[in-house]
Amino acid sequence: MFIATCLSAACAPSQEAARVELPVVVDGSRLVDAPTDLGWTIHLDSARIAAGDLEFTIQGEMHALARLWDLLVPSAVAHPGHYAGGDVTGALPGSFVLDWIAGDGVELGRAELLVGDYHGCNIALRRADELQAEDPLAGHTAHFAGTASKGGLNVAFTAVLDLDVGAAVIGAPFDLAIDEGSNEPLGVQLRLRDDTSGAALFDGVDFAALDPGDGTAVTIGPGDPAHNLVRRALQSHVFYTVAPL
Repeated sequence: MFIATCLSAACAPSQEAARVELPVVVDGSRLVDAPTDLGWTIHLDSARIAAGDLEFTIQGEMHALARLWDLLVPSAVAHPGHYAGGDVTGALPGSFVLDWIAGDGVELGRAELLVGDYHGCNIALRRADELQAEDPLAGHTAHFAGTASKGGLNVAFTAVLDLDVGAAVIGAPFDLAIDEGSNEPLGVQLRLRDDTSGAALFDGVDFAALDPGDGTAVTIGPGDPAHNLVRRALQSHVFYTVAPL
């Protein structure tokens, strides 16, 4: 009976589901120094990722809400549906550069969400083709620069990462009950290490083996074995969180 009522309501254009608009900002508070599986402690001076649409998901069978979302938001902007264990009932469409250091606190825009208990966020990844050629992120998906330290050895490094078209982070934790009175900004966070699994973003990278020994920084880029390690990790949901600020 409840499902039938919901579906009936979904077919009535004059009856809208409750929704809210919340600002989405870059939150660098979780990007702290962290160890890898090989014992290197990573410190970042730059951390930037080119992202596309952000989708917010509710667990369970919520197809009636998804139908209502279709009525509220054109499908060309944000298409809801059963996705990664939940239904997409919120979105912030666009193209963004997430900068967790220089851009900490920058607002990306205002996401539109149906009320409900949210559990996940999907983040589309892309190439930053709009940037000037001199920008190290230009034409790439991610750029990191920092220092790897171990046993008194400090190795400066840069990493430029390219991901395939259509790549995305699926199911980043976003645990929040949203109602009509919600107004808190949502912070998109990145971390170098997941405390639950113990996985680190730069696991498997032996910076000593990559060190050219001439005082220049280690460079990780497309075609390098280390690039493949980090690019796979970059798509893992365990390194991202969306949380209210």
